[in-house]
Amino acid sequence: MEDVVLHYQPGTATGLSSLLERTEKLLECFPCRTTPAFTLWFPMAADCHLPIRPARPAPIITASESRPHTSPNRRQKPGSNALFVERPHECLHGNRSSQPLSRHFSHMVSAHRLHPRQRVKWVISEHNCGVWRAVSRSVQSSQLPTCNANIQREQAEIWVFCDVVRSEQVGRFLKDQLQLSGSIRLAVHRQGDIFSM
Repeated sequence: MEDVVLHYQPGTATGLSSLLERTEKLLECFPCRTTPAFTLWFPMAADCHLPIRPARPAPIITASESRPHTSPNRRQKPGSNALFVERPHECLHGNRSSQPLSRHFSHMVSAHRLHPRQRVKWVISEHNCGVWRAVSRSVQSSQLPTCNANIQREQAEIWVFCDVVRSEQVGRFLKDQLQLSGSIRLAVHRQGDIFSM
């Protein structure tokens, strides 16, 4: 224990000494322990360059793999204990391998030391904010796999987040399919705008 505060009424010196002795005897039964040393719960500065997203996608469980092995004579009725797993819509588009990066774009990625699974954002300026519905539909229908988007009303911008691996492909899709006028910018956290298209 660090400190014990004892309040008493002033009186004789013998009363004070007996009070101190009694207090010490009462405190002996309490265990004294040292506080544990503080350990960091967040990664050190050396670990800050670890990938943000896993390198491999999650395994896909198809309906044929999930069926229990039964004899051909006994077929299960689709009912209470049958397991049916539908394939996610993203799997239809997500299995396509991402196109290789162009020479100029891959040089920019290596110059800024970006990890392939790091998240970056395409910034669509206020001149093209009318395409928000089309961007939102493209993200929801998985035409832009592993992407998410939001609209920044205060800055009159649309932000489309994606991985570095797919960022050039996503940028081309935004520019060509949505027929954007002007340029769109690729921004990285703490580095700002690094590329425009």
